[in-house]
Amino acid sequence: MASLILSSEIAAYQQAVNDHFDTFKRQITIHKEPIKTISTSNSPHFGYEEDSNIEKVIYTPRSSTFFAIIKYFSYKEAQSVPEIKSTTADQFVEIKVKQDARDYIISDITEKITFDNKSFNLIDSEIVKNYQGLIYYGYYLKEIK
Repeated sequence: MASLILSSEIAAYQQAVNDHFDTFKRQITIHKEPIKTISTSNSPHFGYEEDSNIEKVIYTPRSSTFFAIIKYFSYKEAQSVPEIKSTTADQFVEIKVKQDARDYIISDITEKITFDNKSFNLIDSEIVKNYQGLIYYGYYLKEIK
């Protein structure tokens, strides 16, 4: 199929998009639901019946850091975005990430995303951003108060 854009121009455009990302990227931390480990003690405990089993629950936190472009916007700007359905003047953010961060976000339950000493929840599912075959993923976030 014929294209109006030369492959060399597409490559230059994709390089410019990658350079933009690398120039303005910032570190974010994605926190997943902790791993729950239950251990049972089979030894009898004083004051309990002989076959008493005491369960100990340990939660192991999971998180990983990635790079993203972060865009804060005002409540008025947020009202123009159909994915954001809110009637309060909360802090809204859009992040743009690469494939590795996207895979981590969708792999399990994402509890929160942190950056700038603030915590955020995902509002909606991902938005695929296609730059002439170069794929990034966008997410809207809402600040946790």
